Amino acid sequence: MNKARFTSLAEAAAAVPSGCRVAIGGAMVMPPMAFIRELVRQGKKDLDLVCSPIGGINVDMLAGAGCARSVEFPQVSMGEFGMAPNFRRAVETGTLETREHS
Repeated sequence: MNKARFTSLAEAAAAVPSGCRVAIGGAMVMPPMAFIRELVRQGKKDLDLVCSPIGGINVDMLAGAGCARSVEFPQVSMGEFGMAPNFRRAVETGTLETREHS
């Protein structure tokens, strides 16, 4: 019988090298924020994010921390909390490449 193997957040984030493509989900409902914060803490850079179904606070935090190089998304929104300010700033200044699918 196989036993489940658990990995710490630090180990999971360490398995994500800078410059790779990362699929993230959750938007404003159950996003993996502890994992996102660990990616930021470890200083990951040049991540290409793929949002499913949409991006939210998770994308905004990675953009604001300078971890994201690009985002592929149908929408980035923080719902009732308004626009994603870090995402918007990064797009407007040209530091974040976007591929919008709507």
